[in-house]
Amino acid sequence: MRVNIHDLAIGGDGVGRLNDGRIVFVPGSALNDELEIELTEQKDKFARGSITNILHPGDGRREPPCENIRRGCGGCDWQHLDEDAQAEAKIAVVESALRKFQQEEIPEVGYVSGPNSVGYRTTVRLGIEEGRPAYRSRSSNDLVQVSDCLVAHSSIQEIIAGGFFGNAAEAVIRVGSRTGDRLVLGEPSAEGFVLPEGVQIIGRNEVRKGKKAFITEEVAGITWRISAQSFFQSSPEGAEMLVALAAEWLDRKNAGERAMVDLYAGVGLFSGTVGDWFDKVTAVESSISATLDAEHNLGDHVTIVRSNVEKWVPELADVVIADPPRAGLKQEAVDVISTTRAPHVMLVSCDAGALSRDSSLLRTAGYQLDQVDVLDMFPQTSHVEVVTGWIRY
Repeated sequence: MRVNIHDLAIGGDGVGRLNDGRIVFVPGSALNDELEIELTEQKDKFARGSITNILHPGDGRREPPCENIRRGCGGCDWQHLDEDAQAEAKIAVVESALRKFQQEEIPEVGYVSGPNSVGYRTTVRLGIEEGRPAYRSRSSNDLVQVSDCLVAHSSIQEIIAGGFFGNAAEAVIRVGSRTGDRLVLGEPSAEGFVLPEGVQIIGRNEVRKGKKAFITEEVAGITWRISAQSFFQSSPEGAEMLVALAAEWLDRKNAGERAMVDLYAGVGLFSGTVGDWFDKVTAVESSISATLDAEHNLGDHVTIVRSNVEKWVPELADVVIADPPRAGLKQEAVDVISTTRAPHVMLVSCDAGALSRDSSLLRTAGYQLDQVDVLDMFPQTSHVEVVTGWIRY
């Protein structure tokens, strides 16, 4: 059947409308595409479809530059959009998400492009098939073997191209692009791995028994220890973009210098950078490996609390910075933030849907949206990173 794509949804799919009025979601489509599609799933109120023919290409459509996409790799779902179309679509998705629950006018959405659109990722997760690296197909567990990756850093490329990963089911490759460190974590083990010289190899089974493995990376003039299981941003450039936005907003708002709370603190990125402006910093993080890294990375003025944010007993603060996982803050974490009575809150959201829900909760808790910036830390994908600044009223 024929359909016109009039919007791009959270998650990257194009949005069209069927003759019976139902919405249809079509992966791999561009704004204003005229398509012939085949329905792959049908519900009462919506359907999903796949492209069988592109009748008229829409705005910004291009041939994906990576051969793996044409072979079925689902890792970069917006490679069929040029860079301008990707940026416009990410801004539009964020604006739509914020307007869903916002009754008043939202601030203009800023856009910060990354330094590179290819070769930027310093961490990748791979499936393994017969010892060779692979990515999963979109919305599927099927594996597509690869010998290269458009968005992976060059020091990861060598491991993908020449590595053998034994009988592992998955592997995580993590590198320090500015230090040269390289590490591979095998799941469930790293038995039988054959990798380039100088690459640390560790299995999940060894981590569970207490064996330590980490890389170092340089961000904002600081060398950070990042363990095999600890979260860190997709690239040092992306991490510096986050720090720069936080510093600019806090400085412009004259946000204070007494107490800062860093929720979902990870290895301490915000505590160790803008946190130096404050007399006291409390970093709250639930991951054991990340809190151990933070203890190594941070100064004595930072109190590190190993706890779920929802269970932490709040303390008064001038500023709260929160960088939650994809699911967002939810009500329990917003209650914690509200109890700190912080007049300034900076939220880092990695999902537009979660941002939409959290925005509604923060408004109800007495905060007003002051600034919105989209950081393009994941070019070639529909993934968005959004930094919002909130002021208590």
